[in-house]
Amino acid sequence: MTSIFETISRGSLVLDFAGVLGLGLLALAAIRLARREHSWGGNMMAFGAMALLIARVFVVVTPYVMTNERLANMGPFGFSVQIALPTILLSLGLAGVVWGLWGHSRWLHDER
Repeated sequence: MTSIFETISRGSLVLDFAGVLGLGLLALAAIRLARREHSWGGNMMAFGAMALLIARVFVVVTPYVMTNERLANMGPFGFSVQIALPTILLSLGLAGVVWGLWGHSRWLHDER
């Protein structure tokens, strides 16, 4: 395997950091758009971007924080929540960003 393909396929902290940084910039841009244009689409994009950012940070940090002992102490419900939470946040975040983009473009079209 080449080193670039190996880095991409196995993941690394540098790529994780770039993903978190990109989502943070998306969130800041959406918040700026919401404050400047006063559109509900900007607010929805900001919500979606923040949900994506929280989920990504959760996915990046979990392997370093969760040990087998902590997982055993959480019980079956806690284990299920720990598995389902990133998926729910990623789904809601993506839906929020897409809905916000659609809403903002609709708002711009109605303004004209």
